[in-house]
Amino acid sequence: MTGWWRSNAIALGALAVLIPAAALTMSWNEWAGIRQGSATEPISVAPGESVRYADAHVGPVSAEFTELPLAPQDARVLAVTVQIDPGDPPIACSAFVLREVDGAMREWTPRDDLGREWDSDRWTFCDDEATAPYEVELDYLVPEDASGPFTVEFGSAGSYPEFVSAVVAP
Repeated sequence: MTGWWRSNAIALGALAVLIPAAALTMSWNEWAGIRQGSATEPISVAPGESVRYADAHVGPVSAEFTELPLAPQDARVLAVTVQIDPGDPPIACSAFVLREVDGAMREWTPRDDLGREWDSDRWTFCDDEATAPYEVELDYLVPEDASGPFTVEFGSAGSYPEFVSAVVAP
């Protein structure tokens, strides 16, 4: 070793340890922030069961194929019902998404333009002011080849990174 390397050996050793440690710390901090603000940890709900989520009881969740007047000929309507018993404070949740469990793993959002008659007692979202149990009723337009099983997924901002993933098989 030459004189320069020998006189700076301790500083070079410290750099060899501190630079990777700083990079790991910054990466961990960034990924932790991303995970905290998005739904990454599913809470699975089996058919016919319920789960406690965001201080509310969610479930059971059910689904059945139905016919609505404005549904296209080459598609089917899947009517999904999610039972919610709100806690204190009541649950406010993200949009509901229907996903295929197998196959192409496609996903769909609820539709309100399929000709279902309007009903003021029909809930299509989580009501963050409701204190009594209610049912969220959603209609999904799926292709004829989509047969299930499916998952209905939604989250609540205060409970991320966890979200509900309820299995339904029409």
